[in-house]
Amino acid sequence: MASTIAARTRLVARSRPMHTYSSTYLYSRAPPPSRACFPSGGAGSGAGGSRCYSTHETPKRPKFTSRLRSAWKNSKITWYNIPVGVGIGFLGLVQFYRVQRREKDRLKDEADADADSLSRPKKRQRIRPDGPWYALSATGDSPVRPDNFAWARFNELTLPYYLRIPGFKLYSFIFGVNLDEIEEQDLHNFPNLASFFYRTLKPGARVLDPNPLALLSPSDGRVLQYGQIEGGDIEQVKGMTYSIDALLGETTPSRPGSLASSGTSTPNPAQDDEIVKQDEEFARVNGISYTLPNLLSGPSSKSNKTDQDLEDQSVTPSPASVSQVRADLELGEKPWWSLLAEQRRTKLYYAVIYLAPGDYHRFHSPTNWVVERRRHFAGELYSVSPYLQRTLPGLFTLNERVVLLGRWRYGFFSYVPVGATNVGSIKINFDRELRTNSLTTDTAADRAAEEAARRGEPYSGYAEATYENASRVLHGHALRRGEEMGGFQLGSTVVLVFEAPAPRMEGGQVQDGFVWAVEKGQTVKMGQALGRVVDDL
Repeated sequence: MASTIAARTRLVARSRPMHTYSSTYLYSRAPPPSRACFPSGGAGSGAGGSRCYSTHETPKRPKFTSRLRSAWKNSKITWYNIPVGVGIGFLGLVQFYRVQRREKDRLKDEADADADSLSRPKKRQRIRPDGPWYALSATGDSPVRPDNFAWARFNELTLPYYLRIPGFKLYSFIFGVNLDEIEEQDLHNFPNLASFFYRTLKPGARVLDPNPLALLSPSDGRVLQYGQIEGGDIEQVKGMTYSIDALLGETTPSRPGSLASSGTSTPNPAQDDEIVKQDEEFARVNGISYTLPNLLSGPSSKSNKTDQDLEDQSVTPSPASVSQVRADLELGEKPWWSLLAEQRRTKLYYAVIYLAPGDYHRFHSPTNWVVERRRHFAGELYSVSPYLQRTLPGLFTLNERVVLLGRWRYGFFSYVPVGATNVGSIKINFDRELRTNSLTTDTAADRAAEEAARRGEPYSGYAEATYENASRVLHGHALRRGEEMGGFQLGSTVVLVFEAPAPRMEGGQVQDGFVWAVEKGQTVKMGQALGRVVDDL
């Protein structure tokens, strides 16, 4: 009997259908228990007795990747329509929150200012674009500056060692970077994007034009605009202009010969005795009373800053630069320290060079000249792409920029690096304390605006510093043609505004004056001639 029962048990087990379980239900649904019967061999159990046992195995939990893959394949995605009114209401709540936050910050700033007269100055009124672009900037203190600050911090994050080469090569492929001309060939040595953007080139990668009368391109890039300045306006694009006053500042620089250092500055004259003696002899023979050409906005007004109010941020230039610039200034047709005479045949010229993300991002001196002072306009950081230049009036007068004012052998010379989206950080090698792309505000500019309001004068729009102590004779920082001046942390724009001899035509040919050597839209390299001064042929 026992053998018969066991045989039937095996038959039942064989006839039972096989169950299959998908991976989806392994964890949520356990398989049915199996049943096995064995003959009872114990005493007193009776003939033909048997005992059955039930077994139940716990299913093995699948791996996380398997469950994730299964959920991704089997989960149904359902889209729901959100009413337009809900979106509009959400934007309204966001705007209401911003308005309330700005009002709360304003009240807090006023309370702090009342409690402590030496506290952080009030934020100055920002310049906003006209027309439809005003709506873009009216929703917050700056529509792009927080993103630029975050991007700057992201650029400084250290990249994993084994991701640097593929990452930088991908960037170079997208933006056309020539890796063969980089001085540091091992891309592992660039810890982050910021260091790669600010890369140096191999010696000889950029050749300076041999003509000493040529004005060099200050950087790699594309020539967007150039020409003569008529009526104090610079052409941004065809049919759209902006004024020199808006770009460089409305007040005219005062006499460098009368500069007096701020009490907080430290004199830093040139250390080479021979160069100092040459400069002193040059000043004794030619006189030292001079001023920049009064070209920007007419005679000085009472709103002009006095030199005693300016802090000196200069560093010592190289003796070779001082000597070469001093010798070059001696070659001018008229003494460079004299006032602009009416009979002097000169014109104001300008050039705009746009740096793309793949370009070499350091900028250099286009000629031998002396930088006397710096103006920092802590503006916005809109993109300077060709499209936005065609659509946003006065783009360069809205963006953050550093204006360097000085002179060369033909008169006035200015050099303006302009910040852009994601590239607000502008570095000047010979400035000790310049800081750009601040997340919140520029404290020096805010303090200058507050002091101007206290005096009942209009705010000039910038914070100013002098480089007088760099040379006790030249009263500025001397720069040689091709010498590195600083750079951007990605791409941006350089604007040159300078005085040069007016062209003189005779017989259909230019006999002398300044002539251009480039075309609009042309790609240029640093050191390539933008134009040149033609002497009598």
